[in-house]
Amino acid sequence: MQWLYQSLGLNLINTLARLGDYRHQEISFGPETSQRLDWYQVDPEAPTVIFYYGGNWRSYTKESYRFVADTLCGMGLNVVIPEFRKYPEHRFTDILERVVQSTDHFIEHHCPPSPLFVMGHSSGAQLAALVTLNQTLLKKTDRITAMIGMSGPYDFYPFTEDDHWDLFGPEENYPRSQPVNYVRPDAPELYLLHGADDNRVRRGHSKSLMEKQQAVGGKASREVYEGMGHIDAVISFSRIHRRKSKLIGDIKSFIFSRT
Repeated sequence: MQWLYQSLGLNLINTLARLGDYRHQEISFGPETSQRLDWYQVDPEAPTVIFYYGGNWRSYTKESYRFVADTLCGMGLNVVIPEFRKYPEHRFTDILERVVQSTDHFIEHHCPPSPLFVMGHSSGAQLAALVTLNQTLLKKTDRITAMIGMSGPYDFYPFTEDDHWDLFGPEENYPRSQPVNYVRPDAPELYLLHGADDNRVRRGHSKSLMEKQQAVGGKASREVYEGMGHIDAVISFSRIHRRKSKLIGDIKSFIFSRT
């Protein structure tokens, strides 16, 4: 029922997002539904953000997060939102493979030469962190300027949810789901944002990744927002909330201070 209420709320704020001043096109790179990208453009020379949405690796679609693109485009940024496979039809190995495929395709065929940021919320932040840190995934990991993660799980093994043992299986694949296992000194900078009142993904996840990345000599920083819960972080991108959101202001400042 909570998922239904959230979906109805997303429909409302996405209706408002259609008023934005940007060009939108859907890019297809294969026959499957998960082989699609939404490409929102404001300026070919502007920085670009690839946003991976959340949903516990099983819910929502790229269309559900048009409001995120709307706010980022309003900052003067180009935005990509890829679709990807979902559990339980697919395990995490297949989900990550499609995320990597979509990101590689965009970088190789469509990405302008301007700075490129990857961003994600919740499970999407975990995907963004893996794409950034694990050098065996993308063809051009060095193309990423920085990663921005909101409310992400980065250090969650042993798993506390029963179906995660299946989602991230088989057993030999468990370590590959943990971004903290890929920290490295030469990685793109990590900017980790978390609500102090997040009871879904505790803020200790972002603290752990930041500290482990710093310990190996890498660049990582973290912001914690009082009174903010798990869903609040991404809802901050709605037209109703974005003007007063410190998180939105921090993201804008971070991106433009690194371009």
